[in-house]
Amino acid sequence: MGTVRLRSGHVQPVWAGHPWVFAQAIEEVEGAPGAGDVVSVADARGQVIGRGFWSPKSAIPVRILTRDPHEPLDAAFLGRRIETAAAWREELIGLPAADTTGYRLVHSEGDGLAGLVVDLYGEAAVVQLLTYGMKRRETDIFAHVARVTGAKTVIEVASERMQRLEGFDASTGVVRGQDLERLRFTERGFDFEIDLDVAQKTGFYFDQRENRAAVERLATGRRVLDAFSYVGGFALAAARGGAASVLAMDTSAAAITTGAGIAAHHGYGDRIEFRKDDMKRAFKEMAARKEQFDMVIVDPPKLAPTVRHLDQGRKAYRRLNAAALRLVRREGLLVSCSCSAAIKSGDFLRTLGLAARDADREVILLSMGQQGADHPVPASFPEGRYLKCALVRVT
Repeated sequence: MGTVRLRSGHVQPVWAGHPWVFAQAIEEVEGAPGAGDVVSVADARGQVIGRGFWSPKSAIPVRILTRDPHEPLDAAFLGRRIETAAAWREELIGLPAADTTGYRLVHSEGDGLAGLVVDLYGEAAVVQLLTYGMKRRETDIFAHVARVTGAKTVIEVASERMQRLEGFDASTGVVRGQDLERLRFTERGFDFEIDLDVAQKTGFYFDQRENRAAVERLATGRRVLDAFSYVGGFALAAARGGAASVLAMDTSAAAITTGAGIAAHHGYGDRIEFRKDDMKRAFKEMAARKEQFDMVIVDPPKLAPTVRHLDQGRKAYRRLNAAALRLVRREGLLVSCSCSAAIKSGDFLRTLGLAARDADREVILLSMGQQGADHPVPASFPEGRYLKCALVRVT
């Protein structure tokens, strides 16, 4: 087993609970660990402060999995951690539930399994392996996921970006159990069916569950615009909450078609209009027509993927939110989201403030939502708190 020894000035974050060991923090590597091997992480004096899998090509060569220097990182370890993840979700947040069979089962660092993500969609489980070490142990992981959840189908969804950074190959497809063409699940009583070729990320955006519930509580009587709607999670919530009308817009024709079908299934086909459009052009055209909404929801894809993209990301969020604010009537509401971990909450709110000035508006923050409780984050890991959902009153 190899040992990764840290530079003296880089020990504190890891010792305090941060799970990532960055390449620049490493003084030397003792032994000759291969990609995916178990390594110990030691401070400058040689005291072991954690263990994880070795990823020599990554900017994060080690992600801490255990603080116990003697705990084996074997198949049994993986099984115990997946069992624990399932158990506390059931005990503390009641998942799965009769009205919610789709949720995140394993959230990487938040469940002590850095590099592993598992989402459950009713009788199907979707797995992402994000490190070389997890990929090497895929057979054990797939077996444990099936055993713990009872899933009839296990699907691996490849992450091209992480494969490139970590240096391994993967493909998307069924790896265990029955073949299927679509994901079927419920969320807060809504029935969803999403074809695999329409699925985003691991299939759906479970992290917005609680923010969708907040929109539902505020939608009564309002004219609502759901921009970047995907299959209409926010739009459905607004319609059930009593919105007078809902316009759901996305650039994906397949997502729009899927969303319209889901809305019709629930009897909201006449309340929600699904429209394929480009948001930049659509916002500009609606503003020219002086269209106004009582609530505008803006949930774009990641506009600042990494810290290197921060400046351009801020500018993009500023332009987008200024355009959205021009469509909100006085005393209306804007729900603005960012899933870019590189942009912190304070930075995001400053950007919203600048966007308001650009649009000749003022905004008052009512609440700041985040990812749901099934997406937990270690307290010493700010990078894991990626989702911001700002609810603001517009004056």
